[in-house]
Amino acid sequence: MSVSKSAPARPAVPLSLAHAGELLSVQRVSGPQDMRRHLRELGFVEGAQVQVVSATSANMIVLVKGARLGLDANVARHVMAA
Repeated sequence: MSVSKSAPARPAVPLSLAHAGELLSVQRVSGPQDMRRHLRELGFVEGAQVQVVSATSANMIVLVKGARLGLDANVARHVMAA
């Protein structure tokens, strides 16, 4: 009988800490209700794939659900992804 070992789950980190080229999965969104609703409407829902196109300390460009979006780093820190 073989036992399959899977890789340990990657901990969720704020999207604002991601680097260009990373492909992540949204785990949860925090922040005020209006911000969470706006991010959800943009496609930042649990399980959504997000690819970081470019990132600086102030903002980032990401691809989510086929759309290229610019996010302020302060908003991106509310999206937890792994």
